[in-house]
Amino acid sequence: MDAVKDLLDAWRKSPAFSIKNTNYFFVYGFLFQHLRGKECTFVETGILQGGSLFMWRKWLGPQARIIGIDLNPSAKKWEDQGFEIYIGDQGDPLFWREVLPKIGKVDAFLDDGGHQSFQQIVTVSEVLRYVRNNCVLAVEDTYTSFMNDFCSHAENSFLEYAKDSTDLLVGQSFGIYPNRFPVNINSGAIQGMKHVFNISFFNGIVAFHINPELCIEAEVIRNMKSDAIKDFRFDGKNSAIVEWPSVLKNISIEIKGT
Repeated sequence: MDAVKDLLDAWRKSPAFSIKNTNYFFVYGFLFQHLRGKECTFVETGILQGGSLFMWRKWLGPQARIIGIDLNPSAKKWEDQGFEIYIGDQGDPLFWREVLPKIGKVDAFLDDGGHQSFQQIVTVSEVLRYVRNNCVLAVEDTYTSFMNDFCSHAENSFLEYAKDSTDLLVGQSFGIYPNRFPVNINSGAIQGMKHVFNISFFNGIVAFHINPELCIEAEVIRNMKSDAIKDFRFDGKNSAIVEWPSVLKNISIEIKGT
């Protein structure tokens, strides 16, 4: 809680304008407090009015390298305050392929940019392509996936992209039980997530936790030889009616077993 209070205080005392959701500060504390007082590189997209840059520098400490990215060239003015600023289009993969090598190692990345699904998806996919160290990649204001004025993505919203990405994490275990999983899998997509250890969903924020050291290959192991016992998992009911967790529909669905 102290870290969150310090962050909120840093935001309030920022010399430049910033707008945030109240619940975000708790998520920021959860995701980024391990970097406080340490040498680190923190990147944020969508920084034109500058308030969050000062907040991060105050909260993380003087050792932190704070980098801002924006499409508006006016954001360059924050270089006079000691921040690194890059101007470019986050929705263009070529921009990221040019700028990320210039930045080098990234420890935390926060997307507060254009909030359109294609921009968020391009940003995440390119950062995941580049980063190979322990890093938190967070996208905020993900509720735009449901907003009427951000609906050109149709069914292919950022939140659907993020939820489908969790399937790719599970897909990394498809080899542990041969012949029990689908044969036709998208191995390329699964490989693209091989350094993602965890995907966390919060109110308005999704975070991808990149950590190659923790992404070990899944194996089935046993601590000792087991006696043969009857498996009762199929002896009970073989279906259930559940309330489906839909944000738009009140619906109950019957889920069947084998």
